[in-house]
Amino acid sequence: MDSSAPNDIDLLLQKAKSSGNTEDLSALWKAVLSLPQWHFITRQTANIEDRKPFVGVLDGKPWAFVFTDRQRAQEYARTIPGGEFVDASGNVLVISTETPRAVDYLLALAAQGVHGVRFNELNGWFSPLANLPAIIRHVHKG
Repeated sequence: MDSSAPNDIDLLLQKAKSSGNTEDLSALWKAVLSLPQWHFITRQTANIEDRKPFVGVLDGKPWAFVFTDRQRAQEYARTIPGGEFVDASGNVLVISTETPRAVDYLLALAAQGVHGVRFNELNGWFSPLANLPAIIRHVHKG
């Protein structure tokens, strides 16, 4: 099975949500951690060097928004009216980062007080960033 295919992630997510089974959740995380890249949306700024991955606030807590493919990132960015993610030409800037670097970035955000990570917002899942090291250890030992 090609774990980088968006439909595979959807199937793994659906299975994990419906079963609540630890093995199904582990399979989802394993697939996501094995992706070559994770994708972040960023707000449009005059200076491209000022752009950084979007961190939004939900229920009073900061969350990093991560996507398993560029299309999902673009689709989500377009759902936020006035979010400044879409430029005048209708383009969304997506920052694609190798997965290990993305994980390191998220752990650095945790140290700065970011509460959690939300994958594929609109039809996805989330986790507190404090749980990420344990999730990675669990997935890699299995």
